[in-house]
Amino acid sequence: MKNFAKRISALVLAVVVSAAVLCPAAFAAQLPSLPKGECVVDDAGVLSSSTVQTITELNAQLESSCSGAQISVLTVEYTGNDSTEDYATQAFNAWGIGSSSKNNGVLILLVMESQDADGDYYLAYGDGFRNTTLAKQSSAIAQTMEDQFAAKDYDGAVTTCARNVANTIADIYGVSLSGSTGNGSTVQPGYQGGQSSG
Repeated sequence: MKNFAKRISALVLAVVVSAAVLCPAAFAAQLPSLPKGECVVDDAGVLSSSTVQTITELNAQLESSCSGAQISVLTVEYTGNDSTEDYATQAFNAWGIGSSSKNNGVLILLVMESQDADGDYYLAYGDGFRNTTLAKQSSAIAQTMEDQFAAKDYDGAVTTCARNVANTIADIYGVSLSGSTGNGSTVQPGYQGGQSSG
């Protein structure tokens, strides 16, 4: 009877391992869809309605003043087998953020449980921002979230980052956004990076 149980256990293990090898997508985190007309998907349930409203208002200004530029925010519990960067790129491409002709969208991704740490975040942007201030400062802009993210103040982290992104996009297009400054760190033009503890 013990040999039979061992054989069954070995068979079950073999089937599970084979399924993982043959079908890795089954173990990937599912990418949430972006509802039409929305710019925030809070799949992790960590953002307040006022933060969603702030992002929506920033988007309205960007779309009208900056050739259809958009910021989208996605929060998820985990990314499965994908790295934070890969998951952000997949979401960015699947959602089609920004003007399709200008490719001028930005995605702010927050991950509550990443492969490497307790959590992670990433800023993905379209090719329309290549060789611009946004591309050069994207890492520094993302880092403005660090202290608030580490303190689990996800509303503050998203708002800070989104306002910095919006202001940087506005500078690229040579316009000013109303009410987009304040509530957090800012990245000054020419700032090339740096690190926060956390």
